[in-house]
Amino acid sequence: MTDALKRVFCLVDDEDKHDAIDKVIASCTIFNELPDKERFVRAVHRRERVQSTGIGHGVAIAHGKVPDISSVYIALGFSEKGIIFDERYPDPVRLVFVIASPLHKEADYLKAVASILTWVHDPEFRTKLVGKMWDDDTVSSFMKMLENQAFKAQYEK
Repeated sequence: MTDALKRVFCLVDDEDKHDAIDKVIASCTIFNELPDKERFVRAVHRRERVQSTGIGHGVAIAHGKVPDISSVYIALGFSEKGIIFDERYPDPVRLVFVIASPLHKEADYLKAVASILTWVHDPEFRTKLVGKMWDDDTVSSFMKMLENQAFKAQYEK
């Protein structure tokens, strides 16, 4: 795994969703760029208490707003065992995305989330990503996008 990829990707062995989110934030060094990482952690936990960010199909997109940043930051935690985020979605979450977004750039946040969703809603892609087929061209393209923090839909070139 390249250093650039370690910046935005980590393995998560926690069984509790809050611990898993904390692990992604602590392990993915992209979040070291935030002016107040602890404030971000609290924002993500607060959001998670309001409503679970598990979206089904083994995916969760935890997020929080951060003052004093100008762009969206996204990292991905991968859980081998899976984590139950919400009883409404009984399938264990294996892909835990964590997003830090600026307070006043909702369009940038929505574009990034929409991009992630185009990828993870593709069952074939999810199977490859969860199956650790990371040398597959599609998965490799996704990981490059994540490394570069240049979010685009799966079908965009």
